[in-house]
Amino acid sequence: MPHSSGGGSHSGGSHSGGSHSSHSSGRSSGGGSGSYSGRRTSSQPFRGAKRYLYYSNNKPYLIYANYDIRKTDYSPLISFIIIYTILFLPILAGIFWLMISSVHIPKKLDYFENKGKKPEIVIEDNLGIFEDEKALKKSMKAFYEETGIMPAVITVSNETWNEDYSNLEKYAYNTYVERFHDEAHWLIIYSSSYKDNGFEDWYWEGMQGDLTDPIITSERADKFTVSLHNRLLQRDTYSVDEAIAATLDEYRPLMMNVYVEKVKFFVFMFMFLLFSGLSVLSFFTSAKPKKAPEYYRNAKVCELTAVYQEPCAFCGGVYIIGMHTECPHCGAAIPAHHYMKDAQGNVVQIM
Repeated sequence: MPHSSGGGSHSGGSHSGGSHSSHSSGRSSGGGSGSYSGRRTSSQPFRGAKRYLYYSNNKPYLIYANYDIRKTDYSPLISFIIIYTILFLPILAGIFWLMISSVHIPKKLDYFENKGKKPEIVIEDNLGIFEDEKALKKSMKAFYEETGIMPAVITVSNETWNEDYSNLEKYAYNTYVERFHDEAHWLIIYSSSYKDNGFEDWYWEGMQGDLTDPIITSERADKFTVSLHNRLLQRDTYSVDEAIAATLDEYRPLMMNVYVEKVKFFVFMFMFLLFSGLSVLSFFTSAKPKKAPEYYRNAKVCELTAVYQEPCAFCGGVYIIGMHTECPHCGAAIPAHHYMKDAQGNVVQIM
């Protein structure tokens, strides 16, 4: 349906148009346990766990884990990539779609050509005030050839509409619907009458079809409105028809320029910066691979049934018998030990 592109009056100033359509882990040496992303460590055995031996502060510690505690943990990074791919990539795609959709390259309206119709240039000066209709018609034709939008200009007296309509906008809407059975026209109505004191009480209104919205955007319509209204106020320089013709000529080459919807673009910039910030923050706080603690890196899988400790004769550091040939603390050679199994099957030292 058609909608106002803007208008104004002699005493009330100009106003903008109506709404436009849219085309627009942890160390553990006691009874505690820890876990990360399905990884678990504990001082007590549990299903699926291996027992590891590591040393810290010259003492041995045994820990049970269901993963290799010696290796760098890449699961946070893998989880980040999976979540990013499943959740964030569609969001990112939506953000960039917003950016792309905010940029518009106007295309000449081909409504009349597709319909096989030759639009008629409508100029109806019911007030008899136009001084150069030929020049106005030339400007209107040039605007149509550039944009594919057909302007129409009609003048009426205030009495034509002010008894049946509350304002000129409603009259212009009704006139558009009755006269033009399409959404490809841009109707400009100028209305006027004189008061007893000689003051000319004039009004004007633009009414554009929905198909014109990608070209006559809200921003362009508002600028056109201000420009035309200012010219209508300069009666010593412009007659009514000259003001309309001059404004059409002014904005004709601008209508087909590439433009950016500012609201969409600002929303895109906000969303992009927010998304980028959250992604970077998420990566550095939770997605970076976690290196194993220093005391885990030299850990060994300990499969001994019974575990016995003994201090090193050279450095005093305690080590687990049967796991080393050299002291894990100072590197000194460990003397040979002899073992036997007791009645329960445990390995015990006999000398």
